[in-house]
Amino acid sequence: MRWSGSLSTRRDLGEAVAEAVDGLAASLAGLEPDLVLAFLAGHDAVELPRLHGLLQPWLGEGLLAGCNAAGVIAAGREQEEGPAVALLAGVLPDVELKATHLVQASLPPVSAPREAWWRLAGVQPEAEPAFTILADPRSFDVEHCIRGLDRAFPGATVLGGLTSAVSEPGQARLLAAADVHESGALLLAWTGNVALDGIVSQGCRPVGEPLFVTASEGHRIRELDGKAPREVHGDLFTSLAPADRDLFNARRLLIGLALPGPRQEIGAGDFLVRQVIGLDADTGELVVGARVATHAVVQFHLHDADSATADLDRQLQRHAGAAPAAALLFSCVGRGAALFGVPGRDTGLFRRRFGEVPVAGMFCAGEVGPVQGASFLHAYSAVFGMIRPRRA
Repeated sequence: MRWSGSLSTRRDLGEAVAEAVDGLAASLAGLEPDLVLAFLAGHDAVELPRLHGLLQPWLGEGLLAGCNAAGVIAAGREQEEGPAVALLAGVLPDVELKATHLVQASLPPVSAPREAWWRLAGVQPEAEPAFTILADPRSFDVEHCIRGLDRAFPGATVLGGLTSAVSEPGQARLLAAADVHESGALLLAWTGNVALDGIVSQGCRPVGEPLFVTASEGHRIRELDGKAPREVHGDLFTSLAPADRDLFNARRLLIGLALPGPRQEIGAGDFLVRQVIGLDADTGELVVGARVATHAVVQFHLHDADSATADLDRQLQRHAGAAPAAALLFSCVGRGAALFGVPGRDTGLFRRRFGEVPVAGMFCAGEVGPVQGASFLHAYSAVFGMIRPRRA
């Protein structure tokens, strides 16, 4: 298994692809790639169907998969503005790849027989697949899809992101070989001598104490530890340091839902973090971005640059050891320079831990990755997909 990544910021798509391919071809010593993952920003969408033809002389029989995005990542750079082409190319002996375009109407119910999901993905569970999904947020319910994949392929890694290059329907461009799709999702199944390990940093830290939800309905929390949410909200604000109160007032407050699992204590990393939409002025109920069951355990979190840095470094450290052969990075559009003040923080932390491993990806309108063995759609997160051979 051999990988290389390259990035070009030339405005002309043909020149950008030529520059990026020159770097890849040299690094791969003339070997023909089995897979090229492409992420493109700032180029006119009507040009993107040219990409396969531009790559064809070098790509040969290899598979092209990718999409457009608001910003892209490769070669140690996070390019958030202007035109850019990011490519990650792999020579993958004993690896099988299958790219499938999905539309919302093609998705079986989550509770459908598993065989329906096996047919959709084009692989069987005994092949032990991993999945990368790239989706259009305007036309595709990615949460429905990943719940179905989790049920049909227990233990499989599912990671990816929602393209951030869309403000209205029809602006997405999903690339699968020579085909370009303007809606739906692209599902890439990896089987054979390859494994994907997901690392998810949700970019925040817990504040206050864990609380029991003592009354709730749907996305509305009516009581926390027997108290009105407004009272709990006020008590939390009073307990915070001045800098954290500023984050609270800046709407950087989130809520973490404790995930099931055997543990003596609950701490950072044990929560699925979701948005706090606010307090209902009429009822005083706390409205959050997830369905919350009565008797669930929750804890408030704050999101800021220092917390995001510390959380990602902690997650990467947990996976320190043998470096992967390559990695994918799906990062929220709310991270990057907008959060950290400088570009390249996430890739810089990765390089500090793992060295010059090829990394490529995009800035997303939602990131898909596993937390405690289940796949979720996240916000404000950085999701790394660590690619390595399954066996030597």
